[in-house]
Amino acid sequence: MFVDGINYLLSLSFPAFFAMFWHFFLLELPRFVLAGIAVCIAAIFRRRSVSPGPPLVRPRISVLLPGHNEAENLPRAIMSMREQTVPPDQIVVVDDGSTDDSVAVATALQKDGLIDVVRSIQVRGGKSAAANLGLAECSGDIVIIADADTTYDCDAFEKLIAGFNDPKIGAVAGNLGVRNPDISLATRWQAIQYQISIGLGRQVSDMLGVLFIVSGAFGAFRRQALEQIGGWSVGPGEDAELTNKIRRAGWQVQFAPEAWCLTDVPETFAQLARQRLRWDRSLVRMRWRRFRVFLDPTDAQFRLSNALGTIDILFFQALLSLSFVIYLIWLFDVYGSFGWIIAVVNLLAYSLFGIAGFAMARIAAPNARVAGLWPYVLGYGVFNSLFLRFVRLVACFDELIFRRSFDDNYVPRRVRHAARRSRVDN
Repeated sequence: MFVDGINYLLSLSFPAFFAMFWHFFLLELPRFVLAGIAVCIAAIFRRRSVSPGPPLVRPRISVLLPGHNEAENLPRAIMSMREQTVPPDQIVVVDDGSTDDSVAVATALQKDGLIDVVRSIQVRGGKSAAANLGLAECSGDIVIIADADTTYDCDAFEKLIAGFNDPKIGAVAGNLGVRNPDISLATRWQAIQYQISIGLGRQVSDMLGVLFIVSGAFGAFRRQALEQIGGWSVGPGEDAELTNKIRRAGWQVQFAPEAWCLTDVPETFAQLARQRLRWDRSLVRMRWRRFRVFLDPTDAQFRLSNALGTIDILFFQALLSLSFVIYLIWLFDVYGSFGWIIAVVNLLAYSLFGIAGFAMARIAAPNARVAGLWPYVLGYGVFNSLFLRFVRLVACFDELIFRRSFDDNYVPRRVRHAARRSRVDN
């Protein structure tokens, strides 16, 4: 039956074939592939250009590192910061109610002259509270937010702050790679996803002027912009909310693809599902509840780029997952048992799509660390189209119906409950 099905598919005219696989051709292929090719071409020309860029205006740089129970990771992260070609002028560490030796480790590093300011919150208040406390201690014109479980290429800070030569830039996002890809199949597929979705995807968003995320693991902010918007709000999803507030205040956001940092990712699919449920719940909370004002043309701060960016995120991250389920239902309703063959061909197409995406990502943001992952790219398409989409769909419905983002233990319970009572979410 399978062979007969394949022969039937091969006999179809292109219009009939297009109609059968409309979801892939209409919704998946155009935006990502066309924009990805444009980004690759731009990246090649940028690297071949011999004309020097504008001279770097060296601002004063503060690094803000809030953390909870990071005693083991802290020394490695600090040494990575101190080894930068453009080292920070100030490193501020804020301990968020840790129960390990984080404060003792940070204090020892301060005595060695590696950390400038150490502050501690006795009772955990969440990353946002720690970041806002640390911001008050930052003296730099540019504030780099970092996580303790990240390390950096030696020129990462230099590449990250270059965009601030433009006075309209309020924030610059760094590029993230996976430090532990060799642990399991889950980490290998995440390394591939980071390369595609961040290394390539955020260049696409930057090119289109719709970049809406500066990761809390590695991003830089103009301190004037942070103070203008009042700093970080209660998480989870505080990095996305901060970026939204900066864009709403009129600042531009940029991506620095050559500013690389490495971070650890979940090692099992169960851990990954829990992480992505938290991230994807924040997608609904941020894009629909908190910032759907971006879609209101009567709003005094309405900007077309913000509206298009919001539509882009809601469609390609949330609605596309739902439409894929609708497509599968339509498939089996129209074609019956033959739908299984079409579904398998779809998965093969997604696998090839993943290979193309990985190839473009390697061109747009070269990263030697992922060169050995080619044997796993074929399976990545299935992982991305089935596993991650299913998790995202569950998270979206969970947040729309139950508002579970306010129940996530990423933020202490008392802080979550206070945020739930004070937040005016429609």
